[in-house]
Amino acid sequence: MKNILLFLCWLPATLFVTGCGSDNSIGDPCENSFDQAALFAHLADEQIIPAYTLFQENLTTLQVAVQAFTNSPSTLTLGNAQSALRPAWLAWQRIAQYEFGPAEEVALRSSLNNFPANITAIESNIAAGNTDFNRPDTYDKGFPALDYLLFGTGDTPAAIVERFNAGELAPANRQYLTRVLDDMTTRTSQVVDAWQNQGYRDAFVRNTGTAAGTSLSLLINSLNEHYEAIRRDKLGIPSGALTLGFTNPDQVEARYSGLSRELCLEAVRAARALFAGESSTGINGNSLDDLLNYIDAQKDGQPLSALIINQFTAAITAIEAISQPLHLAVEQQKSVVSNAYVAMQRQVILLKTDMPSMLCVAITYVDNPSDSD
Repeated sequence: MKNILLFLCWLPATLFVTGCGSDNSIGDPCENSFDQAALFAHLADEQIIPAYTLFQENLTTLQVAVQAFTNSPSTLTLGNAQSALRPAWLAWQRIAQYEFGPAEEVALRSSLNNFPANITAIESNIAAGNTDFNRPDTYDKGFPALDYLLFGTGDTPAAIVERFNAGELAPANRQYLTRVLDDMTTRTSQVVDAWQNQGYRDAFVRNTGTAAGTSLSLLINSLNEHYEAIRRDKLGIPSGALTLGFTNPDQVEARYSGLSRELCLEAVRAARALFAGESSTGINGNSLDDLLNYIDAQKDGQPLSALIINQFTAAITAIEAISQPLHLAVEQQKSVVSNAYVAMQRQVILLKTDMPSMLCVAITYVDNPSDSD
C-alpha cells in the first residue's frame, strides 16, 4: 500500500515537474545531463571503498585482540578485546547503509548487526557446538554476539574471564567467540574484494539512470531503508515510540558495552555524509544533494537539499543531547530521547517521498510493518 501511495506521489512529479522550478532550463528532471558517473565515482572512491577498508582494518584488529583473549583469557586480554570492539563497531556504522551489490549478496548487514542479541540462541549454540552462521535472519552472531560474550556474560571482568577459562563449556565459549569473528571477517573480505578487485566499483560507476537497479536507485533505497532502521531499531522501539509508550531498554543496540548512543549518532552522521558527499578526509564531492540542486528541487519555496541537510543536523544535535547509553536514557531521559526520535522522524518524508519523487526513483524495498511515514 505504501509503495502504491509513493508511486502516486512520484507520478505527478515526473509528469508535471512539481517543485523543481518551472524556469529551470534543464526541463524534465528525469532527463537531465547531470554527470551521474562522476557522482558515483566520488562516492565509490572517497566514501564507500575507504569506509569498507577502514572497517576491515578495525575488524582485523578486533580479531587479533579476541584471538589473544581466547588463547590466554585474562582481565588484560579481555580489556584489550573490549577496547577493540568500539572502533570496529563505529566503523561499521559507516558501511551499514551500503547494503547492495556485494554486501547484499553475502547478507552483510543482517549477518553482522542483527540486534538485540538472542541470548537463548547464543547459549544454546555454545552448548551444542553450533557455529553455523549462514542464516541471515538470526540474532546469534555478529557484533551483538560479541557485545554479549565480551561484556554481558559476567558481572565483573574476572567473572567473564572465568567463563572462558574454566568449566566444561570454556572451550566451546572460546570457539564460538572465534567463529563469530571468522564469519564477520570472511563476509567483509568478500565485499571489499568485490569492490576493489572484482570489478564492482567500475560497474557501480557505469550504472547510470533512474530505473530500479541503477546505482542511483540502489543508493536512495539503501539510504532510506537503513535510515528507517536507525530510527526504528536504535531509537523508536527502545524508547517506546513504536510500542505504545512502553520502553524497551533491553532492545537497544550494544546493550552490554553501553555503546548504543555513540553508534546511533555515528549512523546518522554517516547518512548525512552520504547525502552530502562528505568523505572522512574532508573532501566534499558530488552526491545526492548536488543532484537535487542541479534540478532545482524545491519544497515550500526552499531547496530540498538544504531542508534535508538541516534535518540531519537537527537529528544529530538531538542525539548529542542524550548524555547516557540508550538503555539508561530511555528510562531516565525520556523527553530527550523522544526529541531525538521526533527529529529523525521528520526527515523520513523528505528522504523517502520528496527526494525520490524529485529524482524519478521508485522506493522498491519492503517496509517494516512498524514503520510509519
